[in-house]
This record gives sequence, structure tokens and C-alpha cells, in this order.
Amino acid sequence: MNKYSTTYPASKEEADYSKLQTKKTGLDMNDFLNLIVAQMSNQDPMNPMENTDFIVQMAQFSALEAMSDLREVSMQGQVTSLIGKNVVVADYNSRGELDIQEGIVQRVTLHGSEAILYVNDKEYRYSNVMEIKEISKKEENPVEKILTDILEETKKANKTTTDTEENQEVEQP
Repeated sequence: MNKYSTTYPASKEEADYSKLQTKKTGLDMNDFLNLIVAQMSNQDPMNPMENTDFIVQMAQFSALEAMSDLREVSMQGQVTSLIGKNVVVADYNSRGELDIQEGIVQRVTLHGSEAILYVNDKEYRYSNVMEIKEISKKEENPVEKILTDILEETKKANKTTTDTEENQEVEQP
């Protein structure tokens, strides 16, 4: 049993509902253009809006969209930097209990603006990360371990090859 498992009063239905909520949290360019069309069709014919008003609104919306894109790129960089790091993640299990796990991020996948982390062979959303920890000296970084193993195997292969060549040279008269 995991030492971090804890039960909270929140129900599974609440957890499922939060997963079903739509991802769209803001306006996109189509929404903006629909608003402009609605403004133009409902404006006072005796006092129409100036063209500069539309240009200013378009520039403001473009700047807002660029900041949103920058935030997404920044988040993607932050998420991918977690590969090989020790994290604490939480998610609701099938019984509606909050299941807290600690482990090393094995990989990350990006689906649009949503990032999925794989910890202990289970998927977690980036928003489920509760804590990021440095790998302790007792725990070995998996990437470092793989590279060390490759280096050791290469040394063994080179030593075997060198020993075989020396034995062949000795046997010849």
C-alpha cells in the first residue's frame, strides 16, 4: 500500500465532472470576428464606429492571442523539463478516493494544450502535479543509469576484444 494514499470527502462524481468540463476557456479569432460583426450590425447608423476603433480592438486581441501562445509554449517547456525528475502526483481512483503517488516522470506527451505525464506507468495531467522534488542521492537518475550501463558494456566489449587480440598474438610463432 502506498504511504501517500489518502481519502478526501470529494466524490468520484465531482472528479469525473471536472474532467468533462470543456477545454475552451477564452475567445478565439472566430469569436472575436463574430463580436465585430454583431457590433457593426447593431451600431447606431447616425453615429457609426470609427475604423480606428476596429483596428485597435483587432490589435489588442492579436496581442492577447500572442501572450496566450507564449504561455502555452512556456508550459510545454516546463513540462518536458520534468522528464527524469521525481514528482508527487494526485488523481482520484475508481472508488472516488484521492490517490497520491510519488515517482520519476518517465515521459511526457502533449495533446494540444494539455500535457500528460507518465509516472509509475500511469498517466497524469500536468495539473495533477503537487510537488517536484530533486532526485535524492539514494535514487539514481534513470537517464544516468542507462548511460552508465552503456558505458560499462562498452568497456567490457573493448576489454574482451583486446584480450582476444593479445591471445592471438601470443599463439603465433
